[in-house]
Formats: sequence, C-alpha cells, structure tokens
Amino acid sequence: MKKRPLLSSKPAALWLFLTAAIGAGAALTPTEWRYRQELPVPTPGLVQVQLPDSTFDAAQPNLADLRLLDPQGQETALLVDRPPVRVAHSIRPAAFETRLIDGNTVITLDTGTNEAIQSVAIETPHPHFIRSARLEAADADGSWRLLDQGVPLFRQWGAEKLSLNLGNQTAAKIRITISGTPLPFTAASLDLSTGPTPVYQPVGVHVSGRQEFSGESVLTLTLDGRHAPLAELELVTPETVFMRRVTVTVRDVRDLVASERVVGSGTLYRVALDGAPAKAQLALRFEHMPLAHELLVHIHNGDSPPLAVTEVRLRRQPVSVLFMAPVAGRYTLLTGNAQATAPRYDLAAFAGDLRSAHSTLLVAGTREDMPGYQPRAALAEPPLPEVPLVGAPLDLQDWTRRKPVLIASPGVQELELDPAVLAATRSDLGDLRLTRAGLQIPFLLERTGLARAITLALEPQPDPKQPASNIWQIKLPQTGLPLLRIALTTETDLFQREFRLYEKVPSANGPSYYQHTLARGTWSRTPEPGSPRTRVFELTERPQTDTLFLETDNGDNAPIALTSIRAEHAVVRLVFKVAENDGYELVYGRATATAPRYDLSLVAMKLLTSGRNIARLGVEEVAPEGLTRGVLRRLQGGPLFWGALGLVVIALLVVVARLLPKPAPTK
Repeated sequence: MKKRPLLSSKPAALWLFLTAAIGAGAALTPTEWRYRQELPVPTPGLVQVQLPDSTFDAAQPNLADLRLLDPQGQETALLVDRPPVRVAHSIRPAAFETRLIDGNTVITLDTGTNEAIQSVAIETPHPHFIRSARLEAADADGSWRLLDQGVPLFRQWGAEKLSLNLGNQTAAKIRITISGTPLPFTAASLDLSTGPTPVYQPVGVHVSGRQEFSGESVLTLTLDGRHAPLAELELVTPETVFMRRVTVTVRDVRDLVASERVVGSGTLYRVALDGAPAKAQLALRFEHMPLAHELLVHIHNGDSPPLAVTEVRLRRQPVSVLFMAPVAGRYTLLTGNAQATAPRYDLAAFAGDLRSAHSTLLVAGTREDMPGYQPRAALAEPPLPEVPLVGAPLDLQDWTRRKPVLIASPGVQELELDPAVLAATRSDLGDLRLTRAGLQIPFLLERTGLARAITLALEPQPDPKQPASNIWQIKLPQTGLPLLRIALTTETDLFQREFRLYEKVPSANGPSYYQHTLARGTWSRTPEPGSPRTRVFELTERPQTDTLFLETDNGDNAPIALTSIRAEHAVVRLVFKVAENDGYELVYGRATATAPRYDLSLVAMKLLTSGRNIARLGVEEVAPEGLTRGVLRRLQGGPLFWGALGLVVIALLVVVARLLPKPAPTK
C-alpha cells in the first residue's frame, strides 16, 4: 500500500459532488456473485486497486460483472481504468534518396513532418540478407547527430527486421548508412505515434510443454488466469546469436475441425555486427484477451537448431479500479456473475480527473468463494455438458485396417497420426474411427499447420537418352503418403536449374505408365555469403505411388551435387477423452465411409483447452476385406473354402473311424 502524489488540486465543490454522487448505488444480492476479494482501505479518499490474475480469471472478459461493496455491504460506484489507446500511423517521407559511398549504401530521407517519429522502416525486394546499419538524424539547421550504430537489418528464413528505432524524436532528415555488398532499397516509411507509452504489468505463466517439429518448436504456455488483456511476450534464452520468426496462436474450432488461430507474430533476435555491442529484440508486441488458460508459441527455426528457451514472460495492459471511499474499512470486490451487465456510474464522467488525482494504491486480496453462492434461478446458465465418452456402435466389417491405441492414463488424450495411417486413410480423413468394445469413441480432428520431416534417400537413375540430365529416384516409406513439400540441399555454389518432381503412375489400359508431375520450379544459387543451400518445393497433389523421380537438365554445365532430401507431411491429431486406459483401436481404410458427426463439437473448446495426455499408436493390422469377417468371407466359395472343407471332412472320418468297434481277430 502506498500513496500516489497529489498531482493537481481539485475544487472542493467537485470533490463534494463526487462523494455524494458515487457513495451509494442500487441494491444488489452479493450471493449472486461466485467470488469475493477483500480490500482493506486505511483512510477515506480516492483509491486505486491493482487487479491480480485471479480477478481477470473470475470476471467476465470485459469486466462487466465487477462490483464493489462498502464496509456496510452497500454497492459503491467504481471506474475500470484502462490506459488511453496509442494512436499510430505511417507516412511516406517527403524525399527518398540512395547513394553508394565508399562501398556502403547511404539512404537519406526528408521526413516532411514535425511530429515525433517512433521508427523508420526501409523496403527492399532482396530475399535473403543480413547487414549492419548506422542511424543519424538532423534538425532543420542541418547538423547531424548519431542515434545508433551496429543496428542489424536482415531477412532470413521468414524472419526479418527492416526498421530502425528513433525513440519518438523529431527530425527534419534521417540518414541510414548500410555496410556490406550493396542491396536495392526502394522506399521507406515513417511510423508516428501519439499518446503515453503504457507500463505493462506481468502475467503469471509457465511453460507446460514443448514439442519439436520440422523446422519448428512449439511451446505450450499455461496462464494463471484468463481474460487479461495481453500486450507483450518475451523469450528468455542464453543464445548469443539468433534470428527467429515467432507466432503466437490459440486453439480454435472451424467447421467442426480443430485448428489454431494466430493472435500475434513477429521477429525476435540477438545479433552483434561490425564489432558493435549485441543488439537484441526479445519481446513480441501483440493484443489478445485469452478465453482459456493456454497459449501456443511457435518458434520457426528453419534449418537452425532449436532455440534454447529458459523462460517465457507475459505482460498485459495496465488495468485498475478507481473508487471514492467515503470511510475507511473493509471493502469487498465481487466477480463471477455471468448474468451481470456493465453498470453505468456517474464516476465515468470524471475519469481523466481521477487518473491524475491523489489516491491510495491497493492490491486486491486473495480470491475466495462466496459463502452461500446462489445464481438467479431464472437466468442461471445451464451447466456445460460433460465431454461424451462413447458414441454409437460401429460394425467393423468394411474397415480394412486397424491399430491399437496405447493410453498411459485416463483423461483428455492427444493422438498424432503416423505416416502409415496418413497414407492408408482417405485425403479428407473421413474414414477414421476410434473404437472400444464395439462402440465409437467421439473425437475432434485437429489440423495444426505443423509438419513432420522424413529423411529420404536419393538414388541416381541416369538415362542414356538424356545424358545432360540428372535424374534421381526417391523411395517413400509408404504408398500414397500425403506429402506437403520436399526440401533439397546442395553444396554447389553457382547454378540455376529447372527442377521437376514426378511419379510414374500405371495407365488404366495395359502395362504402360504416365508421368504425373507433383512439383516443379527454378532453383538458383550464388556464392554470396549467407545464400541458402536449401530449396523447398511445394507438392500440388498427393502421390499415388511409393516412388518419386527428381529431374533437372544441366545443359552444358557440370551436374549439381545434392547432399540430402527431406520430405514433410502435415501433423494431424485426434483429441478425445477416455475413462479407461485399454482396449482402444483406431480403424481406417474404408473408401465409402462418410465423415463422422459427434456431439463432441458442442464442447470443443473445453476439450481443446484442457490438459492433455499423449496417446500412441501400436503396430498396424491389415485385413483386406474387413476386420471381423474378412478372413471368413475370403473362404466362401473359393479354393480356400473347398480346401478347408476337405480338411474338415478328413478329420471327421478319422474321428468316426476311431469310434467304430474294431473287428474281431481272425482265428
């Protein structure tokens, strides 16, 4: 508890009006609120209350159900104080000029504005680079002053930084000197912002999980509370040099399919260039009010090793509660009433005056359950239905494949489909079913946007008819594996080639085949330092076979040396809940099946944002004509049937012969 300084003196009449106008409100029933928090006010006067995570978590997302009781249990007017919104906009400079001076690129801008400039961003079409920049500014008198040097500018593997910070300074001219091999810079923009810079407040969070995928790390963050207006995420890492694109997502459901929704993205880095001290940007600004206790952080590593992260910090916008306390005593903050609507107090008209006035600063106490809590019966929300654990019966006759599902402990499960299942199931995954004891287990299909990598082997396949071409054969682990892309890596420094990826698909008529093209594109490299050695080709269709061919025409040039090839397939998961930990099977491989429809979609968000256990798949079992009757059906009417019938007859004759009485011996 501390006093804020008296920043302005208010007329006595105004303070008397405030005290009279806001001292009491309409009667309410405290037991209709689920939670309460104590506020011991030491002296009368204006009070500012800082809200902990537990308050945001218990209240409605917009804090519409916040209520305050005075020591006598009467409602007291309050003001939810949010910081003024910063207004930001960009303009083009009045003049833009680039020159080459002593081998460096010098960009000079006439700003054309007297407003404070937050940052300047430059534009270039170059796809891959890293450079060091020196930033200077000049006023109208033409005298230049150094603002920063050794500032990294880069664009690599989806991460980019093309802006330089001026720190809200005014400048008539800006000069940017970029060292290294010249690059084409085509334009610039100035970011202007008005309003005070908010002081963000910490939010309780911990890393509850981490998974590694192809070129990507995914951190699962568990928040101490929901509904806090998040503003910034910071990664703490011991890495001394790195550049990463980072994306923040939340789980979502679209068209009954689980997915992820992006709520923030940007580039984080720590780089030291030209002997200058290391420059770092470890915090990502974004705006999001989470409706669940979970965030997902995707760190895009490209071909770099996974980034070591020791801690993740979250911060939110500063939000507090202001109220006038006519008397000292124990006040009570109420939260947790889903039926409450936002109150309308006269106090809101004096928000600007109250923010700058003398106040006592308090922190809301521990959240407690309200004794005798009883929501209004007429308006009470129906309880959220439990996640259904079983569905309709399933006849397994027409499903040709199955795998046991291995579950370590009951609860919500996450099951990732392996390449064998992805290859054997339909493209729309509509023939997937999860079963136990003849009953379906409802599940949500989760498409994540993540990928798993498979390292493949390249086998040269020279063609005497095409001596100038390189042709490689690529064997896939499964027939029809739904690949998203392939990535080729080379050590050849200088080339430009057209590549084509195809497969040989048998024709419908006869033993011949046709070439089915899956991807194609141009790949070029120069000896410039940092030029990428990997080229990614996106596949346009799902392969139909287990053998691919890669071809390029070298013309009169030396052949290209490919060092490795990597294929990627999408990560698809089933999310479901179980009460037992054995007897579950995944069945698939039925071309005529329709996609399942489960009532589970009604509680999809509850299921998706619950803590998960990792389930795994066992060894596949295949019955070409069905799981339960396939073998018997193969016997009916065919050679196997008559062979089996003959064996049965012989066995019966042997049994009957043994039961017959033996003939008397001949004398």
